[in-house]
Amino acid sequence: MGWEAVRAFLLLAFISAPVVSAGGETAASALIPFEAITGTNLPLVRGVTDHYTLRREYPSETFSARLDVFEYLFDHMDACSVLAQMTGLTKYRASLHVDGRLKADDHEGASGYILRVYAGGGKRVLYVEGTERGVFNVQGRGVAVVDYREGAGGNIEYTRGIFVKVDNAMLAALAQLFSVFLRGTVDGHFAHVIRNPVILSEQAQQNPDRLLRQIKQFSAADQQLLAPFAALLRSDYSARLAPDNHSP
Repeated sequence: MGWEAVRAFLLLAFISAPVVSAGGETAASALIPFEAITGTNLPLVRGVTDHYTLRREYPSETFSARLDVFEYLFDHMDACSVLAQMTGLTKYRASLHVDGRLKADDHEGASGYILRVYAGGGKRVLYVEGTERGVFNVQGRGVAVVDYREGAGGNIEYTRGIFVKVDNAMLAALAQLFSVFLRGTVDGHFAHVIRNPVILSEQAQQNPDRLLRQIKQFSAADQQLLAPFAALLRSDYSARLAPDNHSP
């Protein structure tokens, strides 16, 4: 998963003042399994959803890929980041720390981390925190929800929802002046939340052997990190090459 996700959250934080709409609690409860988020993660999530600046929901999208490949890339963001950089999808990579936080700096003003707080049943919930440096230095927090399921014809359908809180109320209020110009850009950036795992799992579906050849060109450390993913690709590639047992 690329660092564009953090930039998307921070851009989203500029759209409106911090006002929670009526029914906001219901909206959050409908999307987020709060009872399954425990420990220190629950206060992080509640800190955003209980006092969010903006809530957005997006229509469903579909792509063609193996579910286990997509889930592996989505659940192993460090490996996905390495693969995305080495195949040219991003110019930098993120690093996974012992506390489970994926930290990154795009060297263009955005830095922070992504933390997965829930995974199960075709749902992933991510907590994001970061800073956007520029004319103003803005700190923002977000909670993203991705729901997905395997559909007909080997397709995967997914939907996205997001809650964002900007920590500087004055900047959030000023941002209303620019919302008309930012909204289209923000929506485009938010697509990057799962852009890398989607594109890479599509590539794995279309040509697993090509990805395997690319991985063999990586450093020994990167190959070791991507070994489980490579094993998934090899199993798919071998299955495609195997003769049909039911053929005469």
